[in-house]
Amino acid sequence: MRRITIYKRIFYDSDCYRSGKVQTQQGVQVHSTGANNPYLKRYVQPNDGRLGENKYNNSHNGPGDVCANAYIGKLQDGTVAIYQTLPWDMRCWLSASGPNGNANKLGYIGFEICEDDLHNAEYFSAAVMDKAVNLVAYLCRMMGTTPDKIVINTSSGPAYAVMDHDELHDVGLASNHGDIRQWLKPYGLNMNDFRKAVQAAMDDGVEAEYIDCDESGDVPVETLYKAKVWAANGYPVKMRANPSQNAKIITTVPLNTVVDVIEETSDKWSKIQYGYSTGYMMREFLLPVSEQETDEITLKREAVKRIYDGLNEIVKTIKTWLEG
Repeated sequence: MRRITIYKRIFYDSDCYRSGKVQTQQGVQVHSTGANNPYLKRYVQPNDGRLGENKYNNSHNGPGDVCANAYIGKLQDGTVAIYQTLPWDMRCWLSASGPNGNANKLGYIGFEICEDDLHNAEYFSAAVMDKAVNLVAYLCRMMGTTPDKIVINTSSGPAYAVMDHDELHDVGLASNHGDIRQWLKPYGLNMNDFRKAVQAAMDDGVEAEYIDCDESGDVPVETLYKAKVWAANGYPVKMRANPSQNAKIITTVPLNTVVDVIEETSDKWSKIQYGYSTGYMMREFLLPVSEQETDEITLKREAVKRIYDGLNEIVKTIKTWLEG
């Protein structure tokens, strides 16, 4: 029996997660990032004490049109890890469309492997042929499929349950990218070899241990005080990557939302924690609130969340019944 550890750091602030597209998954699409940076912190944030800080605030946990279900790469200590960033049944945004459709919408779970310079055999072995193979085997077993099962026959050829971006492009289900073929080729391998390795892992069996980074292991953030977001014009307020009105907008925060102020960076700006994102907001939009006010708002939010979660469970039950 093989064993993997999967760290859960869900991208709650991503446009992909907020779109809420849930579907029945039937395959896995394998991608690599196309940049010489093997560290997870470039793509996965916020920091949980293992990842390291991304000082550029350009992770995939925010606005944008790229978001995977999982990422494989290096932690700040150099070890290789798997991070789940979307629920497995949530549609990712990775393949884009081809002339025969879109792999995302067909029910392909998608994950990214953080590329290095593509010449480090040790990293290739750990990231691509160990973690990636075992993750795909685990996901295939979870979905009840095999690597070479045909998901759909297209006019350009069959689409198998396990394919990389390059292969999906060949059958018209993705945009034109060469990953991960360009990483396998220097080692004399191709995706047929990858699928065989996945099948071997399935034959051995793969168990997964999940570690929820939203519940344990986070870097503690000291809160100076809590504040309610307010603006005279009645519009949501922008949270930026740096204390400047020209800095990148991370997200917008609705009025009356209570945030944690964690640093006073200047006379005009404060560093705040909003949900799972950290950024900067002009202090004129932050009104300090009392503990009593904060407790009342928290109770209301928890009540709304319980209702939302309950409705989601009802929808899933109805969907399972209809598909059955």
